[in-house]
Formats: sequence, C-alpha cells, structure tokens
Amino acid sequence: MGIGDRIIQLREAKQWSQKELAKIAQINVSVMNRIEAGDRPVRGEELSQFASIFEVSTDFLLGRTDEVERNTVDEKQHFLEKIQEDFPEADLMFNDLASFSSEDIQDVYDYIKFKKSQKRK
Repeated sequence: MGIGDRIIQLREAKQWSQKELAKIAQINVSVMNRIEAGDRPVRGEELSQFASIFEVSTDFLLGRTDEVERNTVDEKQHFLEKIQEDFPEADLMFNDLASFSSEDIQDVYDYIKFKKSQKRK
C-alpha cells in the first residue's frame, strides 16, 4: 500500500472528501488527486503535514509500519490542549468537552481547523 492509498484510507475514515482534505492541507484539489492516485510524489513538508492532520507517524504514511502509533490514553487530553492553544477564542463554546470521546474531540479540532482555513482564502 502506497502513501496515496494510506491517505485515502485515513481520509475516508474521517469521512472527508478529497476537496475537504485539500482545503485542510492547503493544497490544490488537483494536486491532492494526483497524490492519492500515486501520480505525484509527496514532498517532505507535505508528508509531515499529512502526518499531523491525521495524527499518525510519517513511518505509517510511508508504509514502513502498519502501526498507526496513536496513544489513545493521551489522545483526548492532547486535542483538548490543542483546541485551547490554537483556538483560545473558542474556549467558552467548549466547556463540556470533557464529556466527549477522544475521537469526538479530534473531530471538533479538525472541524475548527478546517473552518478557519476557509476564512483565510
């Protein structure tokens, strides 16, 4: 399984379209399409960015390991801290995040990041 296949797998697990992922990654949709198809190599900075977006290791994306390498115990706290650091203005809206699952908290973080990226354009 190549990098493009792994990106597709991770993107589909989040139920994102190619267009949504391209916006989050701040790359052109046609570039995203070529990366997923394996028609364009992933550059170093893009590899790091995709690993960050999906919270996986670059080794996982490169196919060096099949272990996603997520720490589910610390994942919830990690995303709570990321929301507080990256989006301090959202703090009042999310007083009840402690009752969310780690997956739900990650979805909230990813959605805020996506919506903020739309406003930059």
